[in-house]
Amino acid sequence: MRSLYPVVISLCDSNIEDKVKAHEGYVEINCTRDTIKLLQVIKQYMYLNGSENLHTIHNQFMSTISLFRM
Repeated sequence: MRSLYPVVISLCDSNIEDKVKAHEGYVEINCTRDTIKLLQVIKQYMYLNGSENLHTIHNQFMSTISLFRM
């Protein structure tokens, strides 16, 4: 699992990568090379898309597009 860490972070686009690196738990995730936690943070940013309850259909559509880009 630790060997997947660089692959996962390289699959993100620059916007998601910047958000993940700015996450409060990124330092710990990076030190431990925890791929599962990294994927959880990426999923959080991909599906929330900045607003949880506003424009849910649009957010779902944009999240699907982001998923296919990965």
